[in-house]
Amino acid sequence: MTPVNTEDVARLRSALGRTSRWLDRSSRGGDLSRSQMSILGTVVRRGPLGIGELADIEGVNPTMLSRVVAKLDEQGLVERRVHPQDRRAATVEVTEPGREVFLRIRAEGTRLLAASLEALPEDQRETLLSSAAALETLLGVVEGGPR
Repeated sequence: MTPVNTEDVARLRSALGRTSRWLDRSSRGGDLSRSQMSILGTVVRRGPLGIGELADIEGVNPTMLSRVVAKLDEQGLVERRVHPQDRRAATVEVTEPGREVFLRIRAEGTRLLAASLEALPEDQRETLLSSAAALETLLGVVEGGPR
């Protein structure tokens, strides 16, 4: 097995980060912070979650997560509810307007990225699109399991 070239890895890391930040800025506008969008997306994809579980998934401390959830709740995008088995705990679930906002922002990001990909030479576009499965596998490795 050929060792990984650290310069290539650094370039990949930079390109992924810059692409992610560009998509965030371009598609989410001023509506939601990056943290709010990430938390909303996790709740949309995974369904109702306990605060502790959501904090673990997002990699943030529960106090910070509670503040972000409170803002999303104030905007009507999620609801915080008493946990059915433990009345001391809370669960977070997406509202229909929250789902609609998330899907709209995700669709806008997809549209922007698709338009940018169209501008690339076909071989580069195909290489990037075929790398999605490998990136998803990598994400599973770094997160300790499928997401």
